[in-house]
Formats: sequence, structure tokens, C-alpha cells
Amino acid sequence: MKTEAKQYITDKVTEEFYARYPWLDEKFGDKGRKHTREDNDHHLNHLELAYERKDESFFNEYTIWLNDVLVSRGVGTKLIIENYEMIERYLQEVEVDEEERDYYIRLLESSIAHLKRITDTG
Repeated sequence: MKTEAKQYITDKVTEEFYARYPWLDEKFGDKGRKHTREDNDHHLNHLELAYERKDESFFNEYTIWLNDVLVSRGVGTKLIIENYEMIERYLQEVEVDEEERDYYIRLLESSIAHLKRITDTG
């Protein structure tokens, strides 16, 4: 995925999160926005690596690890699910090879379904 596409998705997801949850700005400010951007860069990089390796388990394992880490820090699984749904939506707005986009969406949907199963949020 091109750098511009990843940056666009990261920008849009960060904007949407802070619009949905204005208290994030009050609680975390610019530092929180920076971390949200970094987290989304990691999500996209892991998607990209899974695609390059043709290894779906790579992203699934990342998602399980991510959930464990963020839940231990008080960030609910629901926010990870929302984040992945946003990435999936914004993937539709960037220039990406169709096969690659389909792969990313399949991984995101699989991970979302898994997170919903383990937390009864579905």
C-alpha cells in the first residue's frame, strides 16, 4: 500500500475517533492523537506484512496481542473493533490494488468477528 494511502487512512481514522469521542482530546490531548496515529500506522503495517507474506495468521495473532495489551491498559475491545471498521471503510477511498484491498478487508472482518466472539460485543 502506498504511503499516501496509509497516511490518508490514519488521518481519517484519527479524526473520526476524536470526533466520536471528544473526551479523548480532553484526557489525552495531542499526545493521545499522536498515539492514535502510531497505533493505526502499526495496524496498517501489520496488514501489509500479512499480505506480503500471504499469512493471515500474522494479522490475527497481532490482533489478539493488541487486544490483550490495550485491554490491560483500560482500552476496551469495542474501540479496537471500531478502529478496524473505520480502516475497512477508509480502505474504500484510497487507491489500492483490488486483490490487496480484498485481502485487507478479509483480515479485518475476520479479526472483528473474533474480537466480537471473545467479548460478546457482536
